[in-house]
Amino acid sequence: MKYKQENEQEPEDTQKTVENNYLATTLLYQCFLILLCLGCYYHALNGTFVFDDKVAIVRNTDVTTIPANWTSIFSNDFWGTPLLNKDSHKSYRPLTILLFHFEYAQLSLSAKHMKIVNLAVHCINTVLLWWFLREFQFEYIDRTKSATMAAALFAIHPVHTEAVCGVVGRAELLFCLVYLLTLLITLSKKHLGFLTDLCILLLTAVAMFIKETAVTIPIACVFIDYTRARVYLHPWPTQLKLVCSLRNMVLAIGIITLIVFRLWLQDFQQPQFKPMDNPIAFNDDPLTSIFSQNYLYVINWWILLCPDWLSFDWALGCIELIKNICDLRLQAVLAMYSLKIVAFINSKQNFAPIFGLVLMVIPFLPASGIITVGFVIAERVLYVPSIGFCFLVAQALSYVQNSNTKPWLMSIFKWLLMLLFACLLLRTRERATDWLSEERLFSSALKVCPKNAKVHYNIARLSTDRFERHKALLHYHKAIELYPQYEAALMNLGNLYREMGDLDNAEKYIKASLAVAPDFATAWMNLGIVQAARKDAYNALQSYKNALKYRKSYAICHYNLGNLYLDIQMHSEAMQHWQEAVSLNPQQPKAWANILTMLDNRGLYEDVIRLSTQALNYLPNETNILFIRANVLGKLQRYVEAEELYKEIIEKEPFNLLFHTNMGVLYHRWDKLNEAIESYRNALKLNPEKAVTARENLAKLLRRKRKEKSMKT
Repeated sequence: MKYKQENEQEPEDTQKTVENNYLATTLLYQCFLILLCLGCYYHALNGTFVFDDKVAIVRNTDVTTIPANWTSIFSNDFWGTPLLNKDSHKSYRPLTILLFHFEYAQLSLSAKHMKIVNLAVHCINTVLLWWFLREFQFEYIDRTKSATMAAALFAIHPVHTEAVCGVVGRAELLFCLVYLLTLLITLSKKHLGFLTDLCILLLTAVAMFIKETAVTIPIACVFIDYTRARVYLHPWPTQLKLVCSLRNMVLAIGIITLIVFRLWLQDFQQPQFKPMDNPIAFNDDPLTSIFSQNYLYVINWWILLCPDWLSFDWALGCIELIKNICDLRLQAVLAMYSLKIVAFINSKQNFAPIFGLVLMVIPFLPASGIITVGFVIAERVLYVPSIGFCFLVAQALSYVQNSNTKPWLMSIFKWLLMLLFACLLLRTRERATDWLSEERLFSSALKVCPKNAKVHYNIARLSTDRFERHKALLHYHKAIELYPQYEAALMNLGNLYREMGDLDNAEKYIKASLAVAPDFATAWMNLGIVQAARKDAYNALQSYKNALKYRKSYAICHYNLGNLYLDIQMHSEAMQHWQEAVSLNPQQPKAWANILTMLDNRGLYEDVIRLSTQALNYLPNETNILFIRANVLGKLQRYVEAEELYKEIIEKEPFNLLFHTNMGVLYHRWDKLNEAIESYRNALKLNPEKAVTARENLAKLLRRKRKEKSMKT
């Protein structure tokens, strides 16, 4: 009897053992994939904000305003420009911006923690991809091995570096996360019909507020159903009938509705791109446009296949247009389409190549030239399409691995495969290192695209920030030589000459930028600054007014116009424009300081206290505003409050001569002579030559103390 009971329990124990082994193996695979991700990117987490990060995050008030300005987050584009503004990029991603804002509110503006989040999402995407691909079984291929190989390639592919290491790549990463989750829902065995389709459309709607390309998600879901049901084995009429089912029609209507709603949000306006951003879109010759656009597909393929050419920007100068049919590069286009045709012809025998190709094409559609985009090639756009590429490579490698070849050949193949993955991992680590700083990033792009004017422009801009003026001049001139119509380079070169004191060249180059783009508001403002520096108040005034004509809500221009009115003794107008500047952008410290200083000079101390409180709500750590407030509190004999503020200011800037001197003045008024003497001496220690006021006041105090001492004796 005992033997019989054990025999009955044995199958159950065996089943549990199998389940435990399965769970252990599954966990092992997932840990392996996560370790690959960490091995590629962990060393690059200490990088800074680079390139687009600075515009979309660092200088984007939608991210850095506390508390959140909900109206602007949901009415501005990804770069902080109002969506209905003609200068808007029309990239509307409020949920991505909201996540950035939440991170800023909790952890401040730190590139490291934002990069950690990016890497974490990449790890999740890699694991989800593994789960997704394990659901598909194609002929003669072990699906677990194939899925693992594809996910491993996805984890370490160098083309993903921009999406993972550039913080703005968060949009692609989150889109991929929702994309894979939606595909897994589509594959779920518990398919609930209408509820599943509704869930797909809702997730698509959410993802579209993360990244616009999410509109392709339902198309991918339809294709997944097509593949899972093996519809491709049926005759073409039957396939067409199955594809045009009621369910798919509902999804199609849902997609169209989402597209119309998305266009309605931007008032059906089209973004205004420039020829240098996408020269193919602005080419008048249709054949040149067609040939060149198709060649771009080849280049995208090549970047995925051989990720040696990687650049943060592929604008004008990187890829020359194909202007005639004799161009040898068209052979690569023909080869690409020939391979696709062969794959389609043999799709019934082996559907795996078509599966991979379509997974590449669907999420790439919005960037394929169907609509005008503001780039030639963008590596982060390839993040989701690379899923199909990784699948294709894994299928090919798995096919070779499963073929009946000699053992020694298989051994060589395995070593070569390990070498391939090691090379890709090392290349990704190298590329991630390029993304540690802008200097590394821009220098690496110059090796790939030496004729890219935009790369030279960015190197010049960075050099200007570092006061490397000779290098900046060299690269600005090179950018203009490569692209004479580069209005931003012309304007910034003019600004650089202004900083160097060469006002003639400054005006020359800024006017040249306006000859290219007469509605360039920033150039008009900078021309006004140059003219104001030349004491040409009349022309400066006209330039500022032109800037405001082309950009009405231009806070910094109002600030500069206020300064001009101050110079010509029109104080009321100056105050009016400074107030307009802070109403448009409350984070304008110089405008606030000018307003408070003018009120202080007029003796309107209570107004200074009231407005400084308002200013500090937006700029709580701005020492100039705190300093003016402390001075006025001292004049109002609110000495204790003033003392606390001065101590806070000096703690922030301990080597500021003016702060120590004025603290001495406060103690002097307060009749705390010993503390006043100590503050004046601290000022003299910092800079004996410039501390004239501190020296004179200290001398007066010492004479006073000697006199008081002599009177006592």
